[in-house]
Amino acid sequence: MKKTLLFVCAAAAMLVSCGGGESNNNDATTEAQETVDLSDSTACVKSAEVVYVNLDAMFQSSKLFEAEGKPLDEKVKAYQDKAMKAQDDWTKREEGLAYEQKKLQQDEAKLNSDYQKGLITTLNAQAKGKELETRAKNFEANVAAHQKLVQQEAEKLQKEEQQLAEESAVLQNRFTDYIKKALDVVNADGRYKMIINSMMVVDAADGHDISSLVLAEVDKLYEADK
Repeated sequence: MKKTLLFVCAAAAMLVSCGGGESNNNDATTEAQETVDLSDSTACVKSAEVVYVNLDAMFQSSKLFEAEGKPLDEKVKAYQDKAMKAQDDWTKREEGLAYEQKKLQQDEAKLNSDYQKGLITTLNAQAKGKELETRAKNFEANVAAHQKLVQQEAEKLQKEEQQLAEESAVLQNRFTDYIKKALDVVNADGRYKMIINSMMVVDAADGHDISSLVLAEVDKLYEADK
């Protein structure tokens, strides 16, 4: 039973032949299957002006992704682990500083209470007061050092994140450029009036997926650039 696509124009009757005859069609199919195994894909659609490609699956199956995308994914994972560890370290240090601050406040309150109750001499109270002042200064220095370290580490992580984002964008742009060039080759005779992303397809008859054919050309272009 005939199925429909998202676009109304797909309902029109299409009688477009695959150029080059049946033998060329078989050769293209075989070549595409050797390059990548994408489900529900054909090398040529004979009776439809509207076809589609699965860009996500093509990218994951491309030689570009195998050679450069996977290593980039590993770099991103390593960055994420590093950022998570840094955040954990910051939290632990801040917890330690919070404990130190609380202890200072408690010791100061006890000293004042003991002195007001006459449980400690003025001389001893002054000595303990100076000790608390020294501890307070050290605490402030520790807080400042922590804040400076966090700022430095955060800036370093931010730069690394920006670099990874740029590398990812460049990789995607290169893949998009290969797709455009591959489509120029695949659709040189204009047999396909519309080629859409599979994400836009609601439903389609079997045999409208030309992902393998396009991916084969993408891989050829990538190998040529290498």
